[in-house]
Amino acid sequence: MKKIRKKRLLIGVILAVIGGIMLFGLNHKAQLEKQAELERNREYEVSLVNALKNSYEGIEEIRITDPNYTMPPGSWSCDVALLFKDGQTISYRIGHNLNDNFNYSGSVTNEQYDFLEARKGNTDSTIKVVFSDETRGNL
Repeated sequence: MKKIRKKRLLIGVILAVIGGIMLFGLNHKAQLEKQAELERNREYEVSLVNALKNSYEGIEEIRITDPNYTMPPGSWSCDVALLFKDGQTISYRIGHNLNDNFNYSGSVTNEQYDFLEARKGNTDSTIKVVFSDETRGNL
């Protein structure tokens, strides 16, 4: 009788250890995936900021929110808010490719299109950036 209890206890302990290892592995995998997503978004966000600086003059600050990357890979987009040195701001949804040196695309109204057209050029100065993870930097 004691041998059966010891065997059951041993099997229970082994199963608990295996379950714990599996849970740790799944959690670790999720953390690695989240880190990869943050790194991918930062790469796209820096590229987008540089493209916007090459596209419009007088940008003072860019705020990036709600990044979205399709799976399987193929498309990346986000919401941007541009603050210009004259105090004017504009917010819209924009897609971006890492190969783009300029970016005039985006989901904008006719009024927003005219607003951006009037600011075509480039921004040579360093601008403030608020990335989608809420960190701040200058580019």
